[in-house]
Amino acid sequence: MVFYDCEFTNLSPASSLLSIGLVVADSDAELYIEISDANLNGSSDFVKKNVLSLFGRHAPEVLTKAATAVRIETWLDTVRDGNRQCQIQMIADSSWDWDHFLLLFPTRPPGERAWTVEFNLIGRMVQHILDLSGVDQILSRVIATYHQLHGEQHHALVDARALKAGWMVVKMPGTEPCESPRNL
Repeated sequence: MVFYDCEFTNLSPASSLLSIGLVVADSDAELYIEISDANLNGSSDFVKKNVLSLFGRHAPEVLTKAATAVRIETWLDTVRDGNRQCQIQMIADSSWDWDHFLLLFPTRPPGERAWTVEFNLIGRMVQHILDLSGVDQILSRVIATYHQLHGEQHHALVDARALKAGWMVVKMPGTEPCESPRNL
């Protein structure tokens, strides 16, 4: 299971990815990349104030968008020790994150099914995994507390760490870091 967060220029379909942070559930493995060739022109005032001001922290790898895709593929193979039979659940708190993740790989077949088959990844929103009996509220409180303690909300790596911290508190039975392939 990999928790991830993306920061991007604005909330529109034409937004550009600015950074991505990925954190493994059952280890200390992390990856944080800032996109060097991102188009900053469309950045909202919110992004300029709350996202771009955090750039350069937490020892980012600074890569082009194309190099970011290669780096993430390599990193994910390392996370699963090269075993593509191990399905990695990619967990985010927004569908915008999954959309931006998929856009890193324009030469790949579109759609989640292609990603699940070729890379044995499945994108999930944390809200879809949790039931609605209050667990999602606990998760939200833990994430908010994490940001109060560590600051830097809207930094992709810190947000991914906060999501992991929240998940570890409300972890659901049967959600293993590496699951066997499913019949698709």
